[in-house]
Amino acid sequence: MNLVSFLILHKTILLKQNLATIAFYNVENFYSKSSDKSFLPSNFIKWKDNRYDTKVNKIAFCISKIGKLETNELPYLVGLAEVENEEVLQDLIQNDFLKDGDYKTLLYESLDERKINVGLIYRQQFFEVLESEPIRFIFKDQYDTKSYTRDILYVKGNLVGEIIHLFIVHLPSKIDKEVNQLKRQHIFKTIRKRINDLLTENYSAKIVVMGDFNDAPTNSDLIDELDTRSKQEEINRNELFNPMVSLQSYKRGSMIFKKQWMLFDQQIFSKGFFTCQSNLEYIKTDIFDADFLKNTGGKSTGSPFRTFLGRKYFGGYSDHFPVYTILKY
Repeated sequence: MNLVSFLILHKTILLKQNLATIAFYNVENFYSKSSDKSFLPSNFIKWKDNRYDTKVNKIAFCISKIGKLETNELPYLVGLAEVENEEVLQDLIQNDFLKDGDYKTLLYESLDERKINVGLIYRQQFFEVLESEPIRFIFKDQYDTKSYTRDILYVKGNLVGEIIHLFIVHLPSKIDKEVNQLKRQHIFKTIRKRINDLLTENYSAKIVVMGDFNDAPTNSDLIDELDTRSKQEEINRNELFNPMVSLQSYKRGSMIFKKQWMLFDQQIFSKGFFTCQSNLEYIKTDIFDADFLKNTGGKSTGSPFRTFLGRKYFGGYSDHFPVYTILKY
């Protein structure tokens, strides 16, 4: 059997199985068309002409392709970061590229200064939301001045007959380390406590933490605070498997930071996905870095084809690539 025949046979076998894609995508400052907010405090950048419609179309097209090669299906659920409000999500799921998925939306507007939030779109045929809440953070400095960041979106749902718990996150950047490091540690501890509570109630609970962590999967804070491991066979009942560690490379990532590939966008899983009792079988996690999402010319060839850089409009997708996981059921 030649290679082409093998690949065709392999794809045919996969398509006969029930496969589901769950994904995460930081969609880069996706403000609504009616918003008077700006991407920058200087208020130079605004949606005009058909820029917003172009963004909706591009993001919807990208989402429609995530995991399509493996499953021949639209993603069952997609966590999103840097979305302003419900209006954006509604425009997204009503787009021609996604409307056949019969998606529903979930978003709580946070107190974040930039008015960006995390959200979820999901195919109601395959996923039912049972519980949801925003986990909110309000910080105070030594002068009692309040500051805010994005909420964590917690969702408990039924995914093709299995109860799963989602934590969708967008952590503060480490650029302003003195200000944000304590915030990040507090957020990590909060997530870990919620995970511990779920595992105490059910040690086989299926938990997914997905989002933009604004740091590498090998970062010590992430490993120590969330108790992650890089090999699924090594995790015990309380630890989490982080498949992004093996994907991390100087040649590939989900975004560019200081001219280097970084893997800030991650999906992390509890041991419940890897037990013999699970009807959801973990297959693989990957970066969705299709060629159409990349710049094709100049020094930035191969990097994410973004919408804006500063005040300059490029008309691309996002400054991040999505990440996704394939599950079999």
